[in-house]
Amino acid sequence: MRNGVYVQDSSLCHCHRLRCIKGNLYGISQDIEHFWIRGIAMMTSRERFLAALRRQHVDRPSVANPTSIVTTDLQDKLGIHFPYAHQDATQMAALALAGHMELGYDVVSPIFAGGTHEAEALGVPVRWGDRGHMPACERSIWTTDDEIKIPDDFIDHPAIAVPLEAIRLLKHEIGTEVGIIGKVYGPWSMAYHCFGLSHFLKMTIKNPGMVSDILEKLKDVAVRFGRAQVEAGADALCYGAHITGDLIRPEAYPQFLEEIDQGMEAAIGAPLIFHCCGRTLDRIGYFNTNAQTAFHFESQNDPAEMKALAEMVLIGNINNPEIIRSGSCDDVRHAVFTALDADVNIIAPECAVPLDAPMANVRAVVESVLEYSASGRERAV
Repeated sequence: MRNGVYVQDSSLCHCHRLRCIKGNLYGISQDIEHFWIRGIAMMTSRERFLAALRRQHVDRPSVANPTSIVTTDLQDKLGIHFPYAHQDATQMAALALAGHMELGYDVVSPIFAGGTHEAEALGVPVRWGDRGHMPACERSIWTTDDEIKIPDDFIDHPAIAVPLEAIRLLKHEIGTEVGIIGKVYGPWSMAYHCFGLSHFLKMTIKNPGMVSDILEKLKDVAVRFGRAQVEAGADALCYGAHITGDLIRPEAYPQFLEEIDQGMEAAIGAPLIFHCCGRTLDRIGYFNTNAQTAFHFESQNDPAEMKALAEMVLIGNINNPEIIRSGSCDDVRHAVFTALDADVNIIAPECAVPLDAPMANVRAVVESVLEYSASGRERAV
């Protein structure tokens, strides 16, 4: 998007621009490559990530971010900045690619924002942010379920078409070597954007029947966008379901979402990484029934306790505000070792990394996993 208009370059032009950026990144990424040359990593990044998702043998623990790891200094290093990387497929792909080539993660995750692509395609006004601010929805647009309208050309909306094209570019350039994680917001999280968080949560008490009708209608948004991402080349999708202990009681999950979520992975056609922020130990028993592959969880939950209760593959749970944003590389190392000792399957920051976090700490997550692996410490997977 330039001057308020989405960029519509040809696919050939997109590929040429991405290859130029990719060539520059190869020069940047030599420090991470040195770890590989020492023989620590033998699988490709994609093989390692997918094997970890399947609970299969891996040569070392996978590091894979279902949410954004973009920081302001990473944007500055590449000369690619928000909001343009949300709205231009080549810039989106290139910034995502840096997560692998500059930071060393096993995957690329090109959808940096949280549900705002779908929301804008539905008619929600979105403020797309800047170098130091993530996008945000400006206001809700609906108050009752009968107002819900999903356009027939939803997938063709520029806010949807751009991330789909970015995934295609990444699949073409690195898709056999590096995992690609897409993202959708499930109907509960999308309802926050479209109805407003406070209004929607009040409805769960005052009009639970309407809440169920809203969720049934909005699930089609996640299915359509999710299927399109899989067709474009995504290996797995982060599935946002913010039914967190910070907002609502545990029993709301089986009451409203369990049945819907149980069908989502089959409907979309790829492994889903269930993401729920905040305190979730009190509801992991309910989440275990959702038939999704993995759970991306936060540091508010002790990793050993979560490992004892969760039946899904676990991804996380390195703290963002105190460790990645405000801590040292040694603090990151301690948090990563704690998660690995608890047998967390795939290591990642707990949620989208704060934009003002130091890039060195984001990279230290990978370096700590490599150090742990090289030390020969034993862990169950």
